[in-house]
Amino acid sequence: MERTTLIKTAGMVLAVIIILIVGWKTFGNSAPEFDCDRILQESEAKSIPTLEKDYDTSEVQVRHLSWGKLNYYPETITIKAGKKVQLVGDVERLQGCFRSFTIPDLKVNGQFTEDNNIIEFTAPAPGTFGFSCSMGMGSGKLVVE
Repeated sequence: MERTTLIKTAGMVLAVIIILIVGWKTFGNSAPEFDCDRILQESEAKSIPTLEKDYDTSEVQVRHLSWGKLNYYPETITIKAGKKVQLVGDVERLQGCFRSFTIPDLKVNGQFTEDNNIIEFTAPAPGTFGFSCSMGMGSGKLVVE
């Protein structure tokens, strides 16, 4: 009886090995290659918005603000002191608290909405000022030259 049990056990082990080999040959080599670098590049490209071009006129400096890479985009906005600024919010991408914008040191507070996506202010003097959403989750800096 021991010999019969041994032969049955060896047969089962051999059958499992054959099934594993056939399965690996059939399915193991057909798995798609996982290209981590390509996936990261595609994800990063989608997370950076395409903004309208910033511009200056004799009366106003127009700057655009959106959302990308889990923060405001761009994270640094540069303007000239003493001239009115129109900050145009991309309400398609700015969601939740990111629509509630503040520059505490300049006492600038505003809300980007579908009806009014522009916040106007004038920076009186050169310096670097932090800006954020109302909850402090998104942030950046305003450089005034």
